Amino acid sequence: MTDIELISREIDNLEELACRIEELGIKLIENAILNYEPDSLGFFPNNKWQTSSPELKIIQREAVRKYQQFYSAGLHYVREFIPEKENEFSQRYESKDNYEPEGVMDYLQFRRSQSTNQKNEIIERFIDRFEIQRSILTSIPYVAKIKEMNLREIISAAFVERDIEEAEDLFRKNHFRAAGALAGVALEQYLRTLCDKYQIEYNKKDTIEPLVQKLHKNKKIDITQMKKIQHLASIRDRCDHPSEIEKEEVRELLERVKKLT
Repeated sequence: MTDIELISREIDNLEELACRIEELGIKLIENAILNYEPDSLGFFPNNKWQTSSPELKIIQREAVRKYQQFYSAGLHYVREFIPEKENEFSQRYESKDNYEPEGVMDYLQFRRSQSTNQKNEIIERFIDRFEIQRSILTSIPYVAKIKEMNLREIISAAFVERDIEEAEDLFRKNHFRAAGALAGVALEQYLRTLCDKYQIEYNKKDTIEPLVQKLHKNKKIDITQMKKIQHLASIRDRCDHPSEIEKEEVRELLERVKKLT
C-alpha cells in the first residue's frame, strides 16, 4: 500500500466516524428539551437547554468522545498537508465567546442558549459547521497526491539536469558516444516523469520508444513530437551500440534534449 493509499484510507475512516457523530448530534438535538426564558433586554438568545436525561447523557458521552477522536486526528492531517486551513478547521471546534458562531462541541454539549426553538434550524447550523471540517479533511488525499507528484518532478528534474551537464562535459572532451548515451538516459528519465505526471502506467524497464508510444497513445504528445523524440532515440541507440555516429548528431541530441527538458 502506497503512502497516498494509506492516507486515503485514514481519511475514509475519519469520514465514517463523522457520519456517526452527525447521526448522534442530530439525535441529541432532537431529543433535548429547550426551555424558553424571557430576556428583559431582548438582546440575547432565550431558549436554554434543559439538563439532559440519563439516557441522553449516554448518547452525548459517545458523541463527544467520537468527536474528540475525529478532531484530534483531523487536526494532525490538516497541519501536515494543508496548514493554511488550520484556523478554519479549528475555529469550528468551539466558540471562544458568545459573539462567535457556535462550534461543533458547543452543540454536542449544549453550551449555548438558542435564538430559536425550531430544532430543524439548530440541526442545520450544527451540520453546516461540521461539514466545513469534514470537507477540509476529504480534500487531503488530493493535496497529498499533488505534493507527491511535485516532489517527484523536482527530484527527477534535478537528475535530468545533472545528466545533461555531464553529457555536455563528455562532449567537450570528445567522448561523443558516451555523451550521447548519457543524453539518452536524461531523455528517458524526462519521459518517465511525464508518465508519472499524467498517471500513465509503464514498466520500470521501458526505454524511450515504449514510453513515447504510451504518451502518444494517451494523447499527451502529438505525432510530430513523437517522431522527433523517436529520431533522438535512434541517435542514442547508435551511441549505445558499435554503429557509426557523427559528432553533429550527438550535438543535435544534446541540444534537443536540453531544450525539451
